[in-house]
Amino acid sequence: MQRNRFDALVSFLQGASWATVIIGAYLFFTLFYPFGLIVALIGGFFGALIGLFMVVFFEMAHTQEEILKEQKEQTQILKKAFESKTKES
Repeated sequence: MQRNRFDALVSFLQGASWATVIIGAYLFFTLFYPFGLIVALIGGFFGALIGLFMVVFFEMAHTQEEILKEQKEQTQILKKAFESKTKES
């Protein structure tokens, strides 16, 4: 399957977003650990939120691009079917 630049960019940004999730969770967890385990877990969760938001955003972009590709393919199929139907008539 041939991938275009947009596909490659979105995949790269999804990977970077997952890295942001891991780094954010780790940093906030270690930052808040002196205040207690529960506070550190909550801090880690909030540290991971921005990365998780980016993961969802780029996944939605990827999904929308796949939908657009599928609609273009279906349009071509319908055009061919319509042309063949009009030739028969």
